[in-house]
Parts: sequence; structure tokens; C-alpha cells
Amino acid sequence: MRISKPLILSAIVLAAICLRIWVFSSFDRLLPLDGLYVDEKTYSVSPFIQGVEGFSRPPGMFIIAMLMNVQRNVTTSRIVISLLSLLPALALFLAFRKRGGAWVYLCTAGLILSPFMILFGFQLLPAVPAAALIAFTLMLAKRGKTVLAGFLAGISILFRAELALVPLFLFVFSFRNHLRKWMIFTASAAIAVIPVIILNLSAGAGPVVASNGGENLWLGTDWELVTTPPGTEFEELVSTGTSRSGGDTVFLERAFTSIGSAPFAWLSMGGRKLLAFFTLPGPGRNFETGWLLQRTWLIFLLPLTLLAMSAGTAGVFRKGQSFWQSTAAAFICSGIVSAFIFFPSARFRLVVLPAFWFLATSLDWKFLKKAIVPAVLIVIISLVVTYPGMERSGLTSLLAAEYLLDSGKLTESAEYLMDAEERGYFGADLFNLRGVLVSLSGNPEEGAVEFEKALEIAPGSPTLWKNFAVSLWTNGRYGDSIEAARRAVFLNPLLREQLRPILEHAENL
Repeated sequence: MRISKPLILSAIVLAAICLRIWVFSSFDRLLPLDGLYVDEKTYSVSPFIQGVEGFSRPPGMFIIAMLMNVQRNVTTSRIVISLLSLLPALALFLAFRKRGGAWVYLCTAGLILSPFMILFGFQLLPAVPAAALIAFTLMLAKRGKTVLAGFLAGISILFRAELALVPLFLFVFSFRNHLRKWMIFTASAAIAVIPVIILNLSAGAGPVVASNGGENLWLGTDWELVTTPPGTEFEELVSTGTSRSGGDTVFLERAFTSIGSAPFAWLSMGGRKLLAFFTLPGPGRNFETGWLLQRTWLIFLLPLTLLAMSAGTAGVFRKGQSFWQSTAAAFICSGIVSAFIFFPSARFRLVVLPAFWFLATSLDWKFLKKAIVPAVLIVIISLVVTYPGMERSGLTSLLAAEYLLDSGKLTESAEYLMDAEERGYFGADLFNLRGVLVSLSGNPEEGAVEFEKALEIAPGSPTLWKNFAVSLWTNGRYGDSIEAARRAVFLNPLLREQLRPILEHAENL
């Protein structure tokens, strides 16, 4: 008895939706889904640089966040993004449905059940929308719709600015046989991108899609910067009198100074980051990717990604590529070079993951034998390559504790904070949150002690000095509180308003 193809496709889609629902409930117990975390917060506020009407980050996600009113509909917005994570597989199937065969259905199932599509489908960040745009770009390119494909590629750049490298790599792959199509594709992409560049240029943010490119370049020059997640320790590393008035020139200067002072060390670091791009499950600077995959059982779906990356890598080097295959290869190369220049992340790799799947699907069974070597290399790299802070144990629980603390759920926050410490998290953020927690629980003296511990680790964090000043004031140590408040304002003048009551008291003495 033959099973109809529509029935097979329906079963795949149903399995994907059911898996997402199950993981959704599991994930909510690990990191409450009604909260916003780390980079998500930046896309729920004004997209513009303070004092400059230019985009601080790629504007695509700001538009989606505004349309979904993310701050008021966090959980609903996560469901919408999770549904968007189904679209790359739809584009893949539409691109290859005429070819048919078991391999097409296997690849469609592999992409729709990708553990990374499912996991990062719960994040209100640009990765999934950008991946969907890339998938449909490749589908249109395969159908010969070069203009539309280029325009969608341009829109994808408005979600992940490093994709601006794609036209450069596409030129390398297609200048012999597809130069005319490259020109059309690139011009169409420019139509979507140039208005944003003009806006940023006229606003003083520079000729860029997003002004944080210099900061990311600088982060990629130092292991401590790469491996320190946003928080009070990262604040100490970054806050050294940055001026936004001229765009991101301060961070660019730091980056070029760092690279120029030790170019071979930077190249060596870049090579290690490039290898980390191919590790499975992959690094997670702001996210415990491996731990979350284990806790949600998605770890057992990792062979699907191994299949895509190994077969797709083999497809990059295939001779006689069509234009759409060259486009897929260009997307992959942009992701690899981005890891080399900036920093690797499993979430960033997700953006170009559909390109791996498209190339894998285009291969025949005979050529698939060449994917064995990349598969073995990826496994070896995954087992061998690492670096300090590649994944910071306990970070997920710490983020949950911070959100619950801000929500006034002190008991639950304390439980997550204890779990973070038990799983090995150590750092200024742990002591800072504990200081706030015990202070709010009615023990301000113990809170001051925790803030002092945090300051021993990150003495240049203005947030810690601010919290310490408030704690000291509560404990009646007014002189020490005034000195701490002055230190906080010196490190970050924007804190003056929050600390005005303490500073005004000092002026009245």
C-alpha cells in the first residue's frame, strides 16, 4: 500500500508542530517565556542610537517587534516566531517538489525538525526571520526569479547585517558564468538596503545598516569580550567613555588598535572562531545552547544538522553550479567569515542553515558520498574545538532569576539563582542579583556584603556602584553611599537622575 505524498507532508508538519508545543512547555520551566532577555530587550525599545536618528541594530526585527507589540504580548510573539520557523522547510519543499523522491521529503523533514529552528524559534531575535527570508530567496533564485530573490536577500540584510557579504562572495562564485544575474541580484538587494544606509549616513551613524558593527568587530578581537555575556562584568569591559555622536568610531578605533597591535594573534583567534562555527551544538555567548538542547531532548535531533552541514559543505565545492547554488554557497561563506571576523554563535549559524539544506537537497545519492569526509571532520571539530566561556554554565538560570526578580517573584528568583550557582555559575552578576534579592527580602546589611563581592570582580561596573550606593543609604551609611553614587555617575553620567536624591543630600551637607 503506497502512502500518498500529501499525507507524508501533513504528517511531517503535524510532527513539527507537536514537537514545538512540547518543547514550548518544557522551555517555559527553564526560562519563563513571558520575559524578555539580553538582546531581546534591545528590540523592544527605540531602534535609534541615543542622540542620533540612525539604527543602532539591523532594523528588520524592530519592525516585527513593533507590529507584534512585543512588550505587551511576549508569549504570543514567541508563538508567532515559532510558526515562522516552519517557513524555511516550506520554501525548501516548494523549491524541490517537482523533483520528488524520498530524499526531498527527508530533507524537508530534517529542516522542519531542526533542533536549532525549534530552539531559537522561541527567541524574539532576527535569526529565524532572516533564515526564512534566505530560504525563500533560494527558492526564488532556483525558479529563475532573480529580481525578487535579490530583493528578499536585501531584506534579510536588514535583519542580519553581516549578510551584506553575500554579494561579494556571490560575485566570486558567479563572475565566469552568471555575471549578468549577479548584477541583477545585487542591484535588487541594494533597493532594499540603500534607504537604510542613507538614513544612517544622514543621521551621523555612518554608511552602515546598523551602527553596532564596530562594536561586534571589537568584541571579536578578544576572548574575554567574546566569552563574557551581557551583564555587569561586560558593562565594565565596554563602558570606557564611548561617544555615540560620530557613530561607532570609538569601537572601530578599539578594534583596529587591537588587530594592529597583534595581527597574528587576531588571525589565530579568527581561525579558532571559524572552527567553532562548525561545532555541534555550537557556542552560545548569551544562551546555553547545549544545555537547553539536552534539557528539551532536542539533542537527539542533532544528526539532522550534521547531515545538512556535511552535505551542504560538500555541495559548496561542487563543479558547474547553477546561479541559485552559487547563491546558497555565498550565504554559507558569509556566515563562516562572519564567525571569523566577529564571533561564532549557534544562533548566528541558524541564519544560514537553510542554505546548507538547499545544497544538500540538490545533491544526488551518488554525490552524497562526498559528504562523508565533512561529516567526520565536523564530528572531530565538535569533540576537540573549544575555548574558555564557549558556553557559560548556569547562565539560563541566572537570566530567569533576573527576570523573576524584576517581576517581584522573590521566592522563585531565589530558587533559580541557587540553581545557577549549583550548576557552576560564578561572577559579579550572581552576587549583584543576590544583593538585590536579599535587600528586597528585608536584609539590607547582607545585601551590601553581596554588592561588595560583586565589586571585587567588576570594580568598573557603574550598575554595581549604583546598587551599592542605594544599599549603603538603606543601611544608614550616608557618607559611603554618597561616594559610591559619585563613582557610579563618574562611570556612567546617565545614572545621575536615578541617584539624584543621594547626590542632592550630599550637596545640602
